[in-house]
Amino acid sequence: MTEETDKRHQFLFVDDDPQFLAAVTQSKQSSKAHWAFRTATNHLQALEELKAQPVEIIVLDIEMPVMDGIEFLRLLRQAHPGQRVVMLSPRVGDEAARKTCMELGALSYLEKPRTPEGFQSLFAVMETLTTTTTGPQSGSGFRGVMQVGLHDVLQMECLGRKSSVLGVSAGTRKGQIFIKDGAIIHAEYGQLQGEIALYGLLGLSGGEFRLLAYTEPSRRTISDQYEFLLMEAARLRDEGGSSSLPQIGSLGSPDLHAALENAPPTEARGVRIEETLLCSSAGEVLHQSKCESLEARLELFQKLEQQMMEASKGMPSGRFHRVSVDTIAHRLLIQIQPTYKLLVRSSLSAPTMNHE
Repeated sequence: MTEETDKRHQFLFVDDDPQFLAAVTQSKQSSKAHWAFRTATNHLQALEELKAQPVEIIVLDIEMPVMDGIEFLRLLRQAHPGQRVVMLSPRVGDEAARKTCMELGALSYLEKPRTPEGFQSLFAVMETLTTTTTGPQSGSGFRGVMQVGLHDVLQMECLGRKSSVLGVSAGTRKGQIFIKDGAIIHAEYGQLQGEIALYGLLGLSGGEFRLLAYTEPSRRTISDQYEFLLMEAARLRDEGGSSSLPQIGSLGSPDLHAALENAPPTEARGVRIEETLLCSSAGEVLHQSKCESLEARLELFQKLEQQMMEASKGMPSGRFHRVSVDTIAHRLLIQIQPTYKLLVRSSLSAPTMNHE
């Protein structure tokens, strides 16, 4: 094995389907030059590959003869306890299998790709996972084009309870987002700080990011939970239009300033997240908190998605993707995107309610 190969990011695909492995090899031609893909058709070959040279991530098919993916994942936990594994399944809606894989330490439980677009999505996840591991540990950071979106990177860091600094640049516009133990605690964007800086960065339509080792900010300016922050950023961008937030400068967009000034400050809002649910486009539960009925929420996603598609037909504004329901004490935000579905239910504490 050459020195050049040693310097590449090593990935091992384990699958008994030769056509799938051939598609992986073919897709490799369009992948990044610093990636090296290796393949194995069963657990014995995979163990031999690991003995020859460690890999950063194993991409493991859940359905294989002799020893299926879950059993091999159990074996890996014993023989290679630090090994990072992504599970692939043709049936991502199998909640029992997903739960077992995640309890055994799998990083993700994803739908097995069959199309070029599917492989691109898989590679985007692998890129993010490699970034979140390599950047902070090396101390020098890791650069990546925002093909997966800042929202996706932040969700990955927060769900993994990571501590890091996300450096963002788009032309002359630069900023940083500070994440500590899975919570967004501070953001800087030009002369802006706090939530307004975070919303400005999340409103950028393109650029680059670097995931850096965590350093303590000068002060903590953000206290809301990350689910609410990401949903609020999406709301501000939708209401501000496609041209307002990306053009924010060092002093901020007047429209964004006005929107934030008209809203109560964070301390006054007293926002408390009561329920969250994050799903893949296929309905796979990626994260949930205090969700009393997953079945009912998944059915709600399905109904809303159908109604949004019907309502969008013939509309010059394009596709609807967000629903907000506000009462005197609660807010329910639902966002349905091509790659994910997110529900956040929040409540307001007593001091913020209007009892006229």
